[in-house]
Amino acid sequence: MNFSRRLTGLQERMEAGSIDLVVYGSCQNFQYLTGLPVEWRRGVDLTHPENNVFVPREGEPILTLAPGSGRHGEDSWIGDTRVLERDESYPGMVKKVAMDLGWEKGRIGVGDHLWGSTWREVARSFKGASFRGAATLMDDLRMIKEPGEIDALRKVAGITEEVMGEVIPGIESGTTQDELRIVIEMLGRKAGASDISFPPNGLFIKSGSEPTPEPYSYPRDVGLVAGTSIAFDVGFVMDGYCSDWGRSFYWGPVGEDIRKGYMALQRAVVETVDKMHEGSMKVCDVFPSIEGFLDEDGYGDYLRARLPHGSVGHQIGVEVHENPWLKPANQHELKEGMVMCLEPKLWRAGEYYLRVEDMVLIHKDRAEFLTNYDREQFQL
Repeated sequence: MNFSRRLTGLQERMEAGSIDLVVYGSCQNFQYLTGLPVEWRRGVDLTHPENNVFVPREGEPILTLAPGSGRHGEDSWIGDTRVLERDESYPGMVKKVAMDLGWEKGRIGVGDHLWGSTWREVARSFKGASFRGAATLMDDLRMIKEPGEIDALRKVAGITEEVMGEVIPGIESGTTQDELRIVIEMLGRKAGASDISFPPNGLFIKSGSEPTPEPYSYPRDVGLVAGTSIAFDVGFVMDGYCSDWGRSFYWGPVGEDIRKGYMALQRAVVETVDKMHEGSMKVCDVFPSIEGFLDEDGYGDYLRARLPHGSVGHQIGVEVHENPWLKPANQHELKEGMVMCLEPKLWRAGEYYLRVEDMVLIHKDRAEFLTNYDREQFQL
């Protein structure tokens, strides 16, 4: 991973925003900037308040680590890594950081997951500071993936499809949504995933059921019966990077209208991706492209029924949902190195809920599917 690029990119953004210092606790940006496998996904209460990185507008960062995270310090590229000793106070360490950075006064950017106690010590030690949020400061930098990041995303995408290739043949009458969730997570961890991107979901919709305002009406603990669509949404974390994958299937004999709807959804995704490469469109153009293909096949209304605001996906990386989202107001042009998730859905209330979600890498002259699960398989 090119940590020099990341540091330089952050400091350029600090210069542009007149920010003199950025402080990140255990969060997505801490992982991105330091490369350390410090846990942050499961909640602030499971992290250490002493795990922070202090980045000045010029010069090298300073990394502070709790005693329990000290083993990670040996793997850090940051030369000035300070592990809190058992008899040392963190307020004293923060004060020393401020002195060593030559702080006088200025503007400090604060990231997500910074403990309140750490913020207090920063405010005490960095006299004359004003504060602003810095959680999104590196979003556009993180948007373009480096080769090592692409390798990690390709790996976790492949593992996700291997796991689902094991799960899907095991579905049978009476299987519940809760059982599928448990099996998917168990097999993912068995395959080497360190975490899930989000709770895995296989959403059931029984054809001919009472229409509801939302598609989540099939009880999660009630078994699968014939005439039911199953919409999977699954993601894992490996080596600090996320996957996000979706496919639909149908349990029992399927009507031609439903089958054609799923094939139309697959066609819309594939033909849209065929048009994508650097500079070929903006992210706001992705939904209209998918919508146009579905209108041609007579299913556009069912896309709009579930996605009335025209959002059809997001970027992915160290977080499962990263900016820019594929929304109508977003004017980012496609650039080489983007990795995005396209996730259109068709919803006909009381009849079916169909989804396809693929991870797509943008190249100079083409786009590449990082997920390639069988697009023809539908009826189970």
